[in-house]
Amino acid sequence: MQGAAFIALVGTLIVIPTIPVAGMALLLGIDRFMSMARAAVNMIGNGVATLVVARWEREIDRKTMQRNLA
Repeated sequence: MQGAAFIALVGTLIVIPTIPVAGMALLLGIDRFMSMARAAVNMIGNGVATLVVARWEREIDRKTMQRNLA
């Protein structure tokens, strides 16, 4: 659902009268790139969170982590 985030954004911004609806067309042009960026940030965040929890739970040590990520 790539366009779902844009629909939610438009629905939210439409209730703010100071933002022109025509400005949404500009956002539509870059929405695809914003969606890819959100997906990349989400993937990186999930990876970092996995490593943090693994270290916290002592499931992985520093040497193993460095060896596997190098």
